[in-house]
Amino acid sequence: MNDLYTAVVHDVKNQLAELALRLGKRMDAQHEVAMVMGAARRLSEMLLVYQDAENVLQVNTDSVSPEDFLAILAAEYREMFPVLTITVVTDRAPACAFFDDALVRLALSNALHNACRHAHTAICVSAYQQEDRLVFEIVDDGAGFSEEALAAQGRVPTASRG
Repeated sequence: MNDLYTAVVHDVKNQLAELALRLGKRMDAQHEVAMVMGAARRLSEMLLVYQDAENVLQVNTDSVSPEDFLAILAAEYREMFPVLTITVVTDRAPACAFFDDALVRLALSNALHNACRHAHTAICVSAYQQEDRLVFEIVDDGAGFSEEALAAQGRVPTASRG
């Protein structure tokens, strides 16, 4: 992707965010707001992946409230998956931590989306301090991986059919 394409993708992302803000003023369009914001977020993630592939990705560490960070993330997914109960637990997290919120959001969004797809009714998103590290955790009440999938983890199949 060259600079022109990158600029166009960035512009489309900004236009989607503007559309979401305008739709947000309508009380009958909350589902559409979540969809548009999700599309804008995915474009942002695509730009991050591109920057990484081109070796131009910079980590932008800043002070972030883990509680606020997870509250916003959970609110976005509650809109997309209204039948699930998504709780946030941050009582053991520091009030402030230093990390790149865009990169952490990319990782947690993918994990939370997978949890939403496989959960029966509930998901817990948490942050806590463990020694000198901030840990983010996403736990759902789904069935989890089968014993075969867990046993095969890390092994490459030697043959396949289909």
